[in-house]
Amino acid sequence: MDEKELKLALETHGKEIQAKQVELQSAVEGKLEAKAIELKNLIDQMELDRKEMQKQLDEQNLAIQKGQFKPSEDQKSFAQDLREKLTAEITALKGMNSRDAKTLIMQVKSFLEGANASITTGSLLPTPQFEVGVSKAPDRMPFMLDLVAKGVANSLTIYWTQRKTRTDATEWTAEGVAAAAQTVLGYETKSASMQNLSEFIKVSNNSFDDIDWLMSEVQGELVTLMTLKLDADILNGTIALNGFDGVYTLATAFNAGGKTLEVGVTPNNFDVLKFAATQIKKAHFKPNYVVLNPDDILAMELSRDKDGNYLWPPYLNVNPSFSGIQIVENTGVTSGTYLIGDFTKAKFWTRKGMELKVWEQNENDVLTQMKTITLYLRGTLVVKDADVLAFVKDTFADSITEITAV
Repeated sequence: MDEKELKLALETHGKEIQAKQVELQSAVEGKLEAKAIELKNLIDQMELDRKEMQKQLDEQNLAIQKGQFKPSEDQKSFAQDLREKLTAEITALKGMNSRDAKTLIMQVKSFLEGANASITTGSLLPTPQFEVGVSKAPDRMPFMLDLVAKGVANSLTIYWTQRKTRTDATEWTAEGVAAAAQTVLGYETKSASMQNLSEFIKVSNNSFDDIDWLMSEVQGELVTLMTLKLDADILNGTIALNGFDGVYTLATAFNAGGKTLEVGVTPNNFDVLKFAATQIKKAHFKPNYVVLNPDDILAMELSRDKDGNYLWPPYLNVNPSFSGIQIVENTGVTSGTYLIGDFTKAKFWTRKGMELKVWEQNENDVLTQMKTITLYLRGTLVVKDADVLAFVKDTFADSITEITAV
């Protein structure tokens, strides 16, 4: 393909990749694992094809710059044409009179006016080249939906029954003798209603007409912003602002139960997480994740013993964990804090997945040549009362103070 065809193919291919990425996002959110894997493999192959086309285009441009594309034999440059005309007259120049000279000047002037006077005649004129995609600062990667359990709701409200009270009067008795007291059990019903998460943007029709990739780009940005908002609220949301409390909001405060390290031992972040994991295990839960800010993971990676040896084993750089508990690094967690727990005990229920629509009849959009694009989702997070003890939170500074012997 020539340069123009390659550029058109690259542009079209870029749009197809963006469309497939949107499909992949939907498949992941819908837990369509097979579909997501298929789309991921397809996107990888499309990226390879795009790189190959870009390579061909780069090679063509490089060849042009090095002068490897020469004019055809029958397409002479201005300098070559002029040289041939003057060479044909070189002998006559020596003996021509003034009248002949004027005739020659007229011929050369006529040639200059009629011919292309550029010495690059026959070369390809430079044309602008646009790299596929839009340059922008990277966003934080969402992570909470990958950690918590997920469910599909078919009603406005999720109900569940939980045990409210239990007394244990179990005892050994002699034959024919009743227990001194009865065991008491009590239950109650709890519920959580679906909450709406939405956003919109207005875009002019002219923008869509003039920039053919703008629609998919705007849609991708809206999905990204909603995903990040949902992710942040699953972690730190409150009923007052979001209609549900986030996992960190509900988590139990760190409590070492009066235990400390030995006198003279300075606790570090590893010690804190060990104590927190033990607190969860003593509540009969099994912690599977701890979420940390990159600053705190760096502090752990740089921790050394008294001989200067790193405490962080090299193999943890590949799969960070401790005591079988996976360490998740994300800037969505406030530096200096931690959240550890059994994340299967937090569940996000989805009533309506992300629904994106383009409207032309909103307000006075028709008159002002605008479109309104909306994105909408319904869902709620549930952490049952009995499962709050499955999560522990605190700042490293406060936890270190609590386990330091005095």
